[in-house]
Amino acid sequence: MGRRALVLIGSPKGPDASASGRLSRILTARLEEGGWSIDRLSLYDADEGGLLSSISESDLVILASPLYVDSLPAPVIKWMELIAEERERRPIDEGSPRFVALLNCGFVEPKHNAMAERICRRFASHARFEWYGAISLGCAGMPRRRIVRALEIAADALKTGFPVPPQVKRLTRRPVVPRLVYVIVGNIAWRRTARKKHSLGKWDLLAQPYKSE
Repeated sequence: MGRRALVLIGSPKGPDASASGRLSRILTARLEEGGWSIDRLSLYDADEGGLLSSISESDLVILASPLYVDSLPAPVIKWMELIAEERERRPIDEGSPRFVALLNCGFVEPKHNAMAERICRRFASHARFEWYGAISLGCAGMPRRRIVRALEIAADALKTGFPVPPQVKRLTRRPVVPRLVYVIVGNIAWRRTARKKHSLGKWDLLAQPYKSE
């Protein structure tokens, strides 16, 4: 019987339009080459019975999610609580899928995902999953060659039964763009958005109208 991986997409944009979905496909491409079957499920469209059944039938569960305000999106955490509660009630000998977190944030530094990583690790323990590590990416996982290589290395380890290796963290912890470039591009984007919303000219973006004198 072939091995199965279940990819849980934690972005409201879904598997096709989100960075989480795109990154998960890079990761699972190597698994598919190794004969794995891949199922993808958006946590925004999931039903309880189908989700729990898919988890039980999987050898590997991958949570691909963005970072929202220094944590995981609220619907993702809600599903985590439900999954952990349901699996804690089941017999211990039912089987323990391996669990990997694939996290991306909009900031330059992937260290902002640290809290979400800890949440995922704690969830794995309560849900009786085998913790196989986290892949933490900044700049919404901009697919630079170094990032793609890190995902391929992680996939090669996972498909042969090993956790995400330390080499992956060494490749991903360095920002994919310089901080100054990120700040300049971010400021340009904010001003473009302000113009589209007709905000420039009414007040300055740096104004602090509620600051006490």
